[in-house]
Amino acid sequence: MSSAQAQAQLERQFVSADIAKCIGCGLCELACVIQNERSLNVAKSRIKVIHMTPLACTAVACRFCEDAPCVRACPRNALSQSEQTGVILVDDERCDLCGWCVEACPYGAIVVDPERNTVLICDLCGEEEPKCVEFCPTEALSLSTEEELRKKTFSSMASLFSEVRQVIDRGAWQHLFAKAVDIGRKVEEKFKELARWAWELGVYPEGGVRGA
Repeated sequence: MSSAQAQAQLERQFVSADIAKCIGCGLCELACVIQNERSLNVAKSRIKVIHMTPLACTAVACRFCEDAPCVRACPRNALSQSEQTGVILVDDERCDLCGWCVEACPYGAIVVDPERNTVLICDLCGEEEPKCVEFCPTEALSLSTEEELRKKTFSSMASLFSEVRQVIDRGAWQHLFAKAVDIGRKVEEKFKELARWAWELGVYPEGGVRGA
């Protein structure tokens, strides 16, 4: 068991996003599919970016629910839940893509893979640190409990509204532009780091040639 999974076992932690920091760049989705699918097809990402408003974004992954509704909903017993980690385990041979688990999930965190005729659910990558967390350029992603996420969301909403109010009331455009430039630099750095890692794993765009 990895340290990330051991911590999740103790406190039932899952990957969550700070909406005051998330910019919706999608690098988390890329990191996920590179790690788990050795692919660049973000449709198979186990974490999904959601653009709630033009100014607010978040990302959603499995929350390892107690008495998980997806497990209860599955008519073929293709899903089970690890007692140690809370991670949802998928039996690909039993799954027939009926979609009941997708409907049952209250967070929209289950992804359909029609090519393999199964579903995909976050398992924290089995790593010391989930890859989506590692490659987030603004450090918006972290492992949280439900209670921690509630507190973080309340604080983040207040911070976001305060920043917007400063720009509107005080015309703090220079601050906003400087912040955008800094974030752009961080995204570029993380993207290059992600691209190097993908290349090392042999994952590159169709038609790409290693060493080109």
